[in-house]
This record gives sequence, structure tokens and C-alpha cells, in this order.
Amino acid sequence: FVADTLCSSEATISPDPLSSDWEWSENQTFVISSGGKDTEYKVVFTALGKQPEMKLIFSDEFDVNGIPDSEKWVLCPYGTSDWCNQMSESYDQAYVKDGVLVLVGEKVDGIHKAGGIQTKGKFSFTFGRVECRARITKYPNGAFPAIWMMPSESYYQGWPNCGEIDIMEHIQQEPHIHQTLHTNYPYNLGYKNGSTARPKCNFWDWTVYAVEWTSESLTFYVNNVISFKYDNMHLPDEVTKKQWPFTKEAAFHLILNMGLGDSGSWAGPIDDAGLPAVMEVDWIRVSSLDNQ
Repeated sequence: FVADTLCSSEATISPDPLSSDWEWSENQTFVISSGGKDTEYKVVFTALGKQPEMKLIFSDEFDVNGIPDSEKWVLCPYGTSDWCNQMSESYDQAYVKDGVLVLVGEKVDGIHKAGGIQTKGKFSFTFGRVECRARITKYPNGAFPAIWMMPSESYYQGWPNCGEIDIMEHIQQEPHIHQTLHTNYPYNLGYKNGSTARPKCNFWDWTVYAVEWTSESLTFYVNNVISFKYDNMHLPDEVTKKQWPFTKEAAFHLILNMGLGDSGSWAGPIDDAGLPAVMEVDWIRVSSLDNQ
């Protein structure tokens, strides 16, 4: 109503907040005059205080065609875990083209191959904000694209004690993505409340996934909207329950990958007829926080 009133050419406001000699108070009264009628509004202002400043410490805009920047990335290795048991260790499934990183899961000469890159051994950090703009353009059953983080330097040894930060995962034909924290506390002890979220979003279109990591919490976002927050509970028996491995002594690296599942995996069996599976990444950025 106030905005509509002020749009009238006859409306005036007193005191004028645009005046150079006006100073606001926490409880401010304004009078709007329009059509010979004065209406009084009382407004309470709340000062936000100093917000943490961010400094960019890592980024890749994927602007140069070919293999990803070797100063920043290495290929994800083949392994026995669900996410990497089809990893090709080849740039044929992980390459930059037309300003985006392309990660592919496909079947070549009867062999399933998936692509992924990580900053392990190149870049890791403690506390900050990670943002990644990505889209999943082809996602047949069995596709397992992910944007996530693992520790290069662990506070607790062994998984899940060491911690895992899943900024985005998608499986099957679900209408949502998964954002999850893995530690001993939810995974082995079963305290799962507040450790995961399944926000719906248009993941097939460009979407910005993010996590902000401080000494007190990990806050997850989709397109700058908070999806969930995992707090440091400062448990008196932390050394036993291992709820918070995300300390200043633990540095995490970045992983971007397309995985392929199988009949026994979370992602399920692969729909060969629907391959290739494709995730594209426009950019990824990491900023430090000045209050950490």
C-alpha cells in the first residue's frame, strides 16, 4: 500500500528519507500525504551489523577448451566405492568445451566409463564458502552426478569419522537433489536429524549449489536459499561420538564427478539405453571468511 501511494505524483513523505539532512532512528515515524489525507506509519529499523567479508581463494570458470586446468585438478581415480567403481581415469569423460566442464557417464566398447576431477593434492581449505553453478542435462537411471568435498587432512581418521560434505548429489528420476553431511554421529550412531536435505529444484537447468563452512556450522544453499544447516553441537563426549570432524585442523578438497551405479548401489542399475549421462559445470568458486 505504501509503495502504491508513493507512486502517486501527488504523494509526499515526511521526513524525506532521501534528504541529505535526514538521520534515521531505530523507531521512526513517517507521514505520507496524498489527496489531502495524512497517514502516519511507524517503522522499526534493525541494523544488520557487520557481515563477514569474503575473499576469493580458488575458482575455475572453465573457459579454456580441452583438459581441465592441471594446476588445479587431477582425474578422480578408479576405486571400489559406488561413486568411483566406473571411473575411467580418462579425459574422454571429463573435459572442457564451450565454457563448461563436461562430465560424462557412458558405455564404450561394452565397458561403463564415468568422468570426474578433484583438487586433491592441488587445493584444499578450512572454513569458507563453496559455490558451484551446474546443470544435469542427461540423467538416466544409474547416473550418479555429484559436487562434494572430502578431507585431505582429517581430524578423525577413517570414513565416516573423517567427515564428508555432499553439496549436491542426484540419483534415478527423483525430482530433488540430495545435500548431506556424513560423520560418525549420524552414520554409525543414527542421529540423522539435521544431517541431510532433499530440496526440489530445476537441476536440469543452471542452478547454484553452495555450502558455507564455519567453526560453528555448515549451511547449505540452492540458488542462495538455505536448504539446511548442520551445527557444531560441542558435545561433551565429542571424542567418542565424533559429531564435528569439520575443525580448523581438517582441510577439505573439491570433487566434481559423474558416477554410474549398479544393481547394488544407491544410484541403482544403469539404464544403458539412456546413456550417456551428462553433468555440466559452468564455474566453481571458493571464498574464505574474514571472521574465521
